Amino acid sequence: MKIQKRFLGQFIGLCMFLVFIVFSMIGGFLFQISKYKDYSSEISSLNKQIEKADKEIEELKAIESNQDENDLEEIARIRLNMVKPNEIIYFTEKEFESE
Repeated sequence: MKIQKRFLGQFIGLCMFLVFIVFSMIGGFLFQISKYKDYSSEISSLNKQIEKADKEIEELKAIESNQDENDLEEIARIRLNMVKPNEIIYFTEKEFESE
């Protein structure tokens, strides 16, 4: 009888420890499942954004292929103020007044 009482306390302590370990593992597992769901939904939204960007790139490439080189040069010169190498730029008074 004395042996049973002695081991009963150790047995209860061991059982409580094992229950704590099991619940900790279950909690960690549930946390990992929720993170997996969050990350998978984020991945799917990012994939949709990638597809949208790819479509936009294809549309821009189609527009670019339709324009000839002169149109692109005109856009670069007027809108972007770009010049060719070794080209000299002269400003007139009218250009300064319009700005």
